[in-house]
Amino acid sequence: MGENKTYCMNCFSEMDAAMGACPRCGWSNAGQMKNALPYGTVLSGKYLIGQAARINGAGITYAALESKTNCKVEIREFFPNTIAFRSPNGISVKPTAGTELKYDDYLSEFERYTQKLIRVSGTNRIPEVLDTFSENNTQYVVFTFVESVSLREYVEEHGILSWADCERYFFPVIHALGTIHGQNVEHLGISPDTLRITSDDKMILTNFEIQSVRRAGTDLIEDIYPGCWAIEQYSKTKICDEVTDVYGLCASLLFALSGTVPMEAPKRKQDPRLMISKTILKQLPEHVIPAIANGLQVDADRRTSSFSRFSAELSAEPTVMAKIVETETVRSLPTNTKRSPHSHNLPPFLWLIISFLFSLVIILAVTSVWFKDSAFSLQSIMKAFNEPTSSSVTQTLKLPDLVGKDYEKVEALTQSDKRYAFTLRIYEESFSDTIPEGQITGQLPFAGETIKAGDTVKVAVSRGAAMRELPDVSGMTGEQALERLREEGFAPVQVDRVSDEVALGKVIGYENNVPGDTVAYGSVVTVLVSAEEEANGGEE
Repeated sequence: MGENKTYCMNCFSEMDAAMGACPRCGWSNAGQMKNALPYGTVLSGKYLIGQAARINGAGITYAALESKTNCKVEIREFFPNTIAFRSPNGISVKPTAGTELKYDDYLSEFERYTQKLIRVSGTNRIPEVLDTFSENNTQYVVFTFVESVSLREYVEEHGILSWADCERYFFPVIHALGTIHGQNVEHLGISPDTLRITSDDKMILTNFEIQSVRRAGTDLIEDIYPGCWAIEQYSKTKICDEVTDVYGLCASLLFALSGTVPMEAPKRKQDPRLMISKTILKQLPEHVIPAIANGLQVDADRRTSSFSRFSAELSAEPTVMAKIVETETVRSLPTNTKRSPHSHNLPPFLWLIISFLFSLVIILAVTSVWFKDSAFSLQSIMKAFNEPTSSSVTQTLKLPDLVGKDYEKVEALTQSDKRYAFTLRIYEESFSDTIPEGQITGQLPFAGETIKAGDTVKVAVSRGAAMRELPDVSGMTGEQALERLREEGFAPVQVDRVSDEVALGKVIGYENNVPGDTVAYGSVVTVLVSAEEEANGGEE
């Protein structure tokens, strides 16, 4: 583990022991958190423990260094501080007297939850579990380390996000949450603190935790995220599941758009309003706020029940405002006056006829608006007379599974196959060394969901490997070489060069590379092409 080396206990850069602070991250190895493992503790024979980064009622998360790869990782230690303490050696964990059975129960919950996380470890936007082991009378979980800042810090520094940015950040996380809940894995702590923006500008969900610290009424200190906890988390008997995570995600999305989270759920029982300025409202698609409001219903039975449904609502066509306009039109119709019919010197029976006709007009107008899309609307009735063979039923279809299919082939099917009567839109492109370029890796809504024909389906698409080998283009014409390199994902540039050995118009080779070199996707590559020597006209 490098006995003669001194490491920064935060970023694990090598540093001079005499230095007061790390020259890379500025951290000072001044002291460890209370109750945390001492700096330099080695776990499982290969993990060097550094700074304790986070502590809550279930345990402590450390920065650590893995000796074989020399890579920074995160290690989560089960340490329920209300019922456990450190032994005199400062390493082992022991339950306090009389809590041995409780300690074992919570430790078992921690171990079961770890196995759940391992099951969904490959899910995009979720930290990967690298290892888990028992030691020191407790359990440890090792996660990949990803450089990132919390959504809260990001908004504080950059300001609130536009809807376009929220789509780009949140939709992959929504897809991930739908996937892990399909495997019966809950988070229950989604907030601007657990959602993080990575150094490569993506959002990830971190800080997965056992349910016993994500709800009230247990022996452990609750890990509360004010404004993001759903009402059921304040009870020790109500079920907390996917609908609970929908609430936390919606509260975080509202924070990203407005800079504030809702009031705590118990307070919202008396005042359920969501505060967001008119300026922000005007910048959002009409269907976004109703979708968020549905996901933030205080009563779990009235709340959006799943992430697949929430993603569908966020992708809905903006019809809400149209209905509001129609409603206001009805309200603006003239109302009857209180003046006596005799004031116009008309016979009473004539006033009865006029009143009847006026009431009929009002009834037809109201019916036309409120039942516009039904078979009983005035428009539908008139259409039935004019087009007796037409159908007013909107076509729906069951969304096929697009994951694993080629994007271009699916896009072609949307033009020719009724089963694919929807519009494709890419919401994310990411590099992968294992997934071929152009292959769909995720979709919203999910496979099996019912959508309307013409709806938009969002997909994530692989861009293939980030690093690629340069092909051998020698002997090709300049045009053929440029086309080949564009197909491989490079940005080729042609430079003419005089050559006595290569035919005119043919490729000599690369200027600064050779075939087989590994170059990053999108890199500018210079191709040398044989050309005639320019005449100088005898002038110097």
